[in-house]
Amino acid sequence: MPRLGIDCKRFAFLKAIPLGLIGLLGALVLSWSGHLMAQTTDPLLDFSPVMPPQGEKNKLPQPVVSWLVRPDAAQYCEQVKDQDGFGVWQEGCAYWSKSKPSCTIVTTGKTTHSQMGHLFILCMRAGEDT
Repeated sequence: MPRLGIDCKRFAFLKAIPLGLIGLLGALVLSWSGHLMAQTTDPLLDFSPVMPPQGEKNKLPQPVVSWLVRPDAAQYCEQVKDQDGFGVWQEGCAYWSKSKPSCTIVTTGKTTHSQMGHLFILCMRAGEDT
């Protein structure tokens, strides 16, 4: 089996740095990178688990679902005349009709799977909390 040769001269400078200082520097780098990631998080990227709606909680059984893209998504739903209700989730909304049963999900041009999932569940439950 071949042996890996490590040139110890290349890492000789590590002998001069106390082990505690290396640990402290590592902790600072990790906390700084975590802080940086927290600042650049997109609010639409919500990867928290979503529980599928249970049958008895669905107010719209097997609705026909449509998807509409509008720049004013969050405001659009309240202007629709033929609806039984609507709900807003972040930058999107959904409105529904129980008699048809149908549901329309409205998002801006930029959305995520998570956003679509939340709006779909909002439709299925006709806006009622879980």
